[in-house]
Amino acid sequence: MIKTMNSQVLIIGSGGAGLRAAISAADAGAKVLLVCKGKVNRSGSTLLAGANVSADVMCDGRSMAAMNIPGIGDENDSKEKFFNDIILEGVYLNDRKLVHQYVENAPQVIKEIVDSNSNLHPKGDDREIGIPGSTIIDTYYNMMKTRDITVVQDSALVELLKAEDASVAGALFLDLIHGELFAVQAGATVLATGGMHNCYTFTSGTTGLAGEGQAAAIRAGAEMTEMEMVTFCPGVITHPAKWRGSILPYIIHTNDHFRLRNSKNEEFLAKHLPQSAVDLALHSEWNKLLLCYAMYKEVADEGNGDAYGGVTFDMEYDSKEQEQEFYDSHPYLKEGACLSIMDYLRAHHGIPVYGAAHYFDGGLKVDETFATTLPGLFAAGECTGGTFGSNRVSAATTQMLVQGLQAGKTAAECALAHEAKPICPACLEKAIADAEKPFAVKGEDPRLLKKRINEIVSRAAGIVREQQQLEEGLAAIEALQLEQYGVTVADRAYNRSWMDWLECRAMIDCAKGILRSSLARKESRGVFIRSDYFFTDNDNWLVSTHYKNGEVWLEPVDQTEIPAPAGKLDYIANIEAVIKRLTYS
Repeated sequence: MIKTMNSQVLIIGSGGAGLRAAISAADAGAKVLLVCKGKVNRSGSTLLAGANVSADVMCDGRSMAAMNIPGIGDENDSKEKFFNDIILEGVYLNDRKLVHQYVENAPQVIKEIVDSNSNLHPKGDDREIGIPGSTIIDTYYNMMKTRDITVVQDSALVELLKAEDASVAGALFLDLIHGELFAVQAGATVLATGGMHNCYTFTSGTTGLAGEGQAAAIRAGAEMTEMEMVTFCPGVITHPAKWRGSILPYIIHTNDHFRLRNSKNEEFLAKHLPQSAVDLALHSEWNKLLLCYAMYKEVADEGNGDAYGGVTFDMEYDSKEQEQEFYDSHPYLKEGACLSIMDYLRAHHGIPVYGAAHYFDGGLKVDETFATTLPGLFAAGECTGGTFGSNRVSAATTQMLVQGLQAGKTAAECALAHEAKPICPACLEKAIADAEKPFAVKGEDPRLLKKRINEIVSRAAGIVREQQQLEEGLAAIEALQLEQYGVTVADRAYNRSWMDWLECRAMIDCAKGILRSSLARKESRGVFIRSDYFFTDNDNWLVSTHYKNGEVWLEPVDQTEIPAPAGKLDYIANIEAVIKRLTYS
């Protein structure tokens, strides 16, 4: 029989959402166990936020001004204006209750970081400051160390486990180092497992983001929402391989000196966007979706991609003095990997980049307490959906912290109010048997399956999508035979092929949700672009997609607060119309 641990609250994941949830749960009086896939303070996507140079954290300008950071904040701003803008940025698909929670709690978590780092001198503007991802992690890791929180590292989520009444009663994990399965029984479980990046070939995420949390929830029968909404980031390095996935070019692209060129050395944005949209792509937070769309058109439609499947990011200056001024204002570019990348960029007159899967706007459906549709299960951060609707402009770093803050508190209240229910023996037995299936197979290497999943999802559910590709992609994913793949090494201790097999299982479950939800939405909105439905339709498509047990259905999004205007507009024209309504533009 496998080892079983017990805790009142189980936190799965040690990024910003997981750490903040653990702190909240402990402060509420619960016994807390945190399990993470890597090292507690040096794994997950939070560490890479803002290329670990300058991750945005955001709240309303008035609250930011109250923190007394020199040059930051705006007394004339308000939480109401901030709320309004987040709804507009999400193109009206946001869950308003989740946005209220974000706006109300954002000042608290930002102040926690600022007050905990006396040497921090952040730069920013009215609503945001830039803080390295490592600083965010270290802040909450240090806070966590002052609480009685048990941590188990280097352990991957295998399955959510249920009690006899079908409520979530804990989870099954794989100790990656020793190759042993173990269970955790808990009164409440919080998923804080990040995004589904590894479904795609080219991403800006870490290699461990395979969507295990979302997939385990899907298999357990949880409801998902907005699975089709995937933010792609432009300016992500494709080559050299050692920097592949770095978003440094994107971080620095807002200066006036950068250029994007195709394989013919031509600037191309004006070919695919009206000049007004080009200006937004170059100088606003709407750059992700606009630049990625233009890149896709130039590479996929025009055939003008480079040898690495993208375009060239370059920087040009009118004088040496102008170049020196840029470097003086960005001192981090003179150190470490940043310096090496900038040296390469100058020596080669550019660096290859393209749009990479960057952030998942959809995920588990949660309410404002961050309870999922499964009793006993809560979720926070990027594995949830609904907050940002169809487009994330406001900060994901802030989202993970405010949601972790509330999810940990709610989970603790749930666990303390009821005695933990034992895990159903049959459920545990099945979870173990399913996890060990690849040891009974003398089949193909799961790495081949990973590559196949990546190819299917990237082609069918990339920056721009259309009906036939989506249908072919879904059929291809559903035709994959996981049971044909097995482990290549019999020893269970740090068995990479076993880990690959488990990640493939998760990626397939997530891919089905992404593709089926994409097929259901027949319009273009925010980061979701359909070439065969290149319009935003507020008369018929102010609906959210919901996914459960392989089925997709649509539900109207409450428009009581900040209602969308009626009508149907060309996709680009609608973006411009939305931006005109923003209070910060």
